[in-house]
Amino acid sequence: MKYLPILLFLTGALACNHAGNRQPATASAIDSVLYSDIIQPVTDSILQFPDNPELYYRRALLLFNTNPNLSQADFEHAAKLTPGNPDYWAGAGEAALVVNDYNKAAVYFRQALTTAPGYAYLQYRLATAYIENKQYAQADSLANALAQSSDGRDKAFYLKARIAEDRQDTVTAIRHLTSAIHAATQPEYEALMELADLLRSRKAPAAASYYIQAWRQDTTNAHPLYEAAQFQEEQDNETAALATYRQCIIADPGFEPAYLALGKIYQHKRDWKQAYTYFNLAAKSAPTDAWAYYYRAICQEQLGNKALAIADYTKATSFKKDFNEAREALKKLKP
Repeated sequence: MKYLPILLFLTGALACNHAGNRQPATASAIDSVLYSDIIQPVTDSILQFPDNPELYYRRALLLFNTNPNLSQADFEHAAKLTPGNPDYWAGAGEAALVVNDYNKAAVYFRQALTTAPGYAYLQYRLATAYIENKQYAQADSLANALAQSSDGRDKAFYLKARIAEDRQDTVTAIRHLTSAIHAATQPEYEALMELADLLRSRKAPAAASYYIQAWRQDTTNAHPLYEAAQFQEEQDNETAALATYRQCIIADPGFEPAYLALGKIYQHKRDWKQAYTYFNLAAKSAPTDAWAYYYRAICQEQLGNKALAIADYTKATSFKKDFNEAREALKKLKP
């Protein structure tokens, strides 16, 4: 799945960060991290009270997003000091997921469940570890258990959708994601976007409505609207796409992709003045984007502004050294 549900972990202090594999830090690098401005007070307290599990837990939370390997070590240490605390084991499991150690993640989530049996979130994360490790039977068994609980039903459908997608079964993935969204009190943004993408891959008109539903969760985030507009263009619904791109700009006036998209629509219509307006706004929104200058240069050229076109093509090549299209355009314009 491209969009995985980012669910807050236990105390609300962690969010899953799928950053891929990280290399173990060297001793000097570890010292640098543990004695950084934010971390040092907790590190000093640990040196003074080395048997206090809450100190390791607190430092693990601070390290989680930037140094998950070190965070995992601190969660593990806290768990060894107090094996009956499920938060410590669950934290170690979350960190293990981030560094792609799925076997360890499963071990830690199982351990957390021994002290907090039936906790839906822990079951969900254990099933996630199983899926990452291609242990689909175990994951599906947990999903079936979650489906029987009021607070885990939506998570069960998320898991089943993930399994279906891993198996390239788009139809089943769509069905389960739709069920998950309907079962959730507040549907996950990532689930809405994932469902929209899957429907879009099948050219299903409902895709646009799910992108817009995702946008409504944060109306300052223009990205879902942009995807909806792109889909509307793919469906040859130019009128709707124009309206949605403009809505992107209202949501986020600095969202350059919407200006570029609008400019390209008017460029295709050979409405060079209108196209120039949007490419100009794109260049102002992203002053180092070579493509914005390139497209603005095309408009300048079509409008008879040769000197300005040369200036924009030159800017485009300065920001993108291998910009062959801009270089060829310059060759044609320069005497």
